[in-house]
Amino acid sequence: MRKIIFTVSELLATENRQIAYLLGNRNISDKIVKSKKASLKKHGQLIPAVVVDAETALEQNLEIIDAETNKKVTIENAHEYVVVLDGSHRYKAHKELCSEDEEYRGDFYVIYSLNPKLAVAAMLAEINTATNPWKGSDYGRGAKMLNQAVELPLLDFINELTDQGFSLDAASKWATFRGDITSKLLVKAMNGEINSKLKNDKGLERGKKLLHAALSSISKDALKSRTIIDWIIAQYDNTIDEKKHLFTQRMEHFFNNLNRPEAEFIEKAKGERGKSTKEGIICEILNDLYNKKY
Repeated sequence: MRKIIFTVSELLATENRQIAYLLGNRNISDKIVKSKKASLKKHGQLIPAVVVDAETALEQNLEIIDAETNKKVTIENAHEYVVVLDGSHRYKAHKELCSEDEEYRGDFYVIYSLNPKLAVAAMLAEINTATNPWKGSDYGRGAKMLNQAVELPLLDFINELTDQGFSLDAASKWATFRGDITSKLLVKAMNGEINSKLKNDKGLERGKKLLHAALSSISKDALKSRTIIDWIIAQYDNTIDEKKHLFTQRMEHFFNNLNRPEAEFIEKAKGERGKSTKEGIICEILNDLYNKKY
């Protein structure tokens, strides 16, 4: 029976395998790596990282990169690697400690998946939703990574936004005027169930135009939550059908012509305890400015 738990040193010596990552898996966060370094130094590694053979991942049409060089792993050299499914932050923290802290003498443990019959995509989804929940951006990246052969421009745009710090809800609404692109829907896409909502990009250009216009006057940070896009959607819903075809053009004009003092008024809005929420105040400001201009 094959041994399933190794240190990285043993893995290299016994199986001649190095560490690789899945291309397109969740972004490595410097903040999380920093916290993992503190934990590793204080307590050591408490649980092993989960890995699979690189050959298995490649056979399932996933792309892999060397954890050290970022070079793509191919079928020709796949036998030299295992792929980390859970533990990328811990491994990066370990490597940094090894290179910068002389007192750190830990080795890094990995464990082969205990259910090798489970597809890598299903394994990745289960690990990261049942045991270590992802944030919004991770779901979109996971769905994209596991459906690379499918053209999904709507998902590409949502991922572009969540990678910049937009909430998944806000990104969905900028792309579709609805909050239908949820983590639950994206988990299903990771398992091959691509909902028709992910394929429906008929409103995508509208969202791109409106976001571009909003960014011309308002800071990106103020647009990352759903407040301003919710206000835009409410304006659209309140527009009579005969004038909806002019909505995008009018809203672009509105944002393109906000001056800096007006934009700062929106950006610096704060809630008042017992009176109005920040969201409510921003909507009041936008309503006032919009009604004055139109």
